[in-house]
Amino acid sequence: MENAQTHSLGSARVSRAGEGVPPSRTSSGPGARYAKRRLPHFELPWAIYAITLSAAARRKLSPSDRTIVLDAFRHFHGSRYDLIAACVMPDHVHALIRPAPKKDDAQGNPVFWSLSELLQSIKSFTAHEINKTHGTTGSIWEKERFDRYVRSDRDLEEKFHYILRNPWDSGVARQDQDYLWVWTPEDDFRGEGSSSRPESATSTRDARATQALSSTPNEQ
Repeated sequence: MENAQTHSLGSARVSRAGEGVPPSRTSSGPGARYAKRRLPHFELPWAIYAITLSAAARRKLSPSDRTIVLDAFRHFHGSRYDLIAACVMPDHVHALIRPAPKKDDAQGNPVFWSLSELLQSIKSFTAHEINKTHGTTGSIWEKERFDRYVRSDRDLEEKFHYILRNPWDSGVARQDQDYLWVWTPEDDFRGEGSSSRPESATSTRDARATQALSSTPNEQ
């Protein structure tokens, strides 16, 4: 995950988060939060983030592993965050997330769930469940994550469609094949679970994108 671009069997190329974004752009603005491990991470109130988590040591996630991961991302949708889209690939996960307020500070200003809190919870839970399923121990995820905040409606739309099309564009699923680990809130509303067809990702969902995205305005 530390490489600028990751190429692995059965996965699309994953761009380095924040690539080409000057620190002055990502760290500015009222309420911006900064944390640093190996990569810098900046957080803004009401921002939407494109997130990528990669499996550790080129691990391949089984179908049951991918279900565990997708269900974990969906669990706190509507409470700790808005999950706009998610796709669990064989060796990484893409998601669009907008953290929600968790409480108010002494001045009555909202304090938001941080990405670190949210993703650490998901990574910890899924690692435990996947290891329990396989009777194994050890790391499931790379320690570092890639995240980049969405800066425009066009940026949001591009990332939204990239996530939905990823299994078919990368060759993980055939064009005539279902891929069960792609999700948007509309899937639950329509009672489809997490199942999606490639034509939904390319045509039907393209037609629905404006409606889906307009219901999640970029308020950063």
